[in-house]
Amino acid sequence: MYKVLFDAARGGTLTVHEDPEGIEITKARGHVTFSGRSVLEIGCGEGRLTFQYASQAESVVGIDPSASAIAAAKKRTPRNLVQRVRFQVGRGEQMDFPDESFDLVFFTWSLCCADIPAMGKALDEACRVLKPKSILLNIQASLHQPFHKGMISYLLNRNWGPSGEDESDRHSRLALRYASLVQRKFDFIAEEEFPVNTYYDSVDEVLQEVTAGRKEDYRALDREAKQHLREIISSLKTRKGV
Repeated sequence: MYKVLFDAARGGTLTVHEDPEGIEITKARGHVTFSGRSVLEIGCGEGRLTFQYASQAESVVGIDPSASAIAAAKKRTPRNLVQRVRFQVGRGEQMDFPDESFDLVFFTWSLCCADIPAMGKALDEACRVLKPKSILLNIQASLHQPFHKGMISYLLNRNWGPSGEDESDRHSRLALRYASLVQRKFDFIAEEEFPVNTYYDSVDEVLQEVTAGRKEDYRALDREAKQHLREIISSLKTRKGV
């Protein structure tokens, strides 16, 4: 199980268990093989996914714009992977790697977090550093979010329309299709949607996370709406968390 601690700037410290079932990496392996490949992971964060496949790869370079995340990834690197994995601060839209350096470029929850111009630049850079006949793999949030997320968005915003996150996810998918179908930078091979679970230790932690950045909206809710929101979150409890 992997735990991520968010700092107090987001409203307090949270313990998050992201995909403890290992669904993401299992699905990734269903589409590509990491064995013997030189991998560039863009948006590696603290190495949550990196450490799940790195032992099969020939070499891995993980980049992330967050210096604190890279420092944590270096600190958490298992001893048996020290010679195989390298982490460094960097952005996908501006990389200094030579042309045709990698067998696989892996966007891990990062392409969908970039603004629209940066998405195109990151894909251009990915194609530049990939060797011929190599693979680009992207993992991101689905546009089809669970009902409770739509309800939370409605309670906070009084709007059933797409959130900013939904729009980013949509734009990143369009950017991939444009680079493939229009610019012919690569062949679009497959796409798959699958559920991934994230667990928190308590209802209060989930409430803290879903209202982060929406404090004023949350305060404006009446007592009944706040209670409804708590009931929605409570209904998601499992033995693994909320």
